[in-house]
Amino acid sequence: MQRNMKKATGLTLLLLAFLTLSCGNKKHDAAYYEQMIDSIRRAEQLKEIQKQTGIYENPIEAWFDTLRLHTLPIQTAGADIERIGDFAVVPVSANEYFGYPADAHLKAMALPSMHRRQVILLCEMQDSITPALYLYTMDKKHHPVDMLNIYHQETINRKNDQGMTYNEYYITSHYEITVMRYFKGHEDVKPQLEEARRYTISKDGMFEEQPIEM
Repeated sequence: MQRNMKKATGLTLLLLAFLTLSCGNKKHDAAYYEQMIDSIRRAEQLKEIQKQTGIYENPIEAWFDTLRLHTLPIQTAGADIERIGDFAVVPVSANEYFGYPADAHLKAMALPSMHRRQVILLCEMQDSITPALYLYTMDKKHHPVDMLNIYHQETINRKNDQGMTYNEYYITSHYEITVMRYFKGHEDVKPQLEEARRYTISKDGMFEEQPIEM
C-alpha cells in the first residue's frame, strides 16, 4: 500500500510539472497548486479504496465479480436447468458482452477459472420453458474468447417421422467436456445416439476438440 502511494505521489508531481508547462508558464500562487495536488490525491485514494473494498465504477464489472461460483463436475440436467444450480439474471446492459441483443433473456453462473480465464455457464431462454446452454471463456475485460454450445433441443422431421434432437453433456473437474447428441423419433422407445464430441480448454482459452476412444 505504501509503495503504491509513493508511486502515485511521483506520478502526481510529474503530472503537475506537465500541467505547469502546458499552461504557458503562467504563474499561480502556492494555494492553487496545493488545491490541485489535494484533488489528484483524493481521486487516487478513492480509486485505491474502491479496489480494496470491491466498490466498482463500472456496474457490469461488479456484476461479473459477484456471480455465484458453481463447482465442478456438472452433469446433464436436460431442460431442467434449476437442477444445476442458481443462475443469476444477466442485466440487459451486459447482454452485448455475450454477443446478444438487449431483448434476449439470459441467465448465467460462474464456473472455476481455467488457465486464468474466467469461465461462464450461460443460459439463453429461447422461450418460457426451452433453454440453450453455452460455455464461455472470457478475458480480463469480460469479453468472450470462445464459446461452446453444450445443450439445445429442436423439433425436426426425418423420413416422415417427427422427432426431437437434444444434447446431454458432462463437465469433469479438469474441464473435459463431453457433448452427446441424441435423436428421438415419434415412435422410438429409446433415443438414438448420433454424435459424441469431447473438448478441453487450451491455454489461450479456446475450446479444442479431442478424439474419443470408443
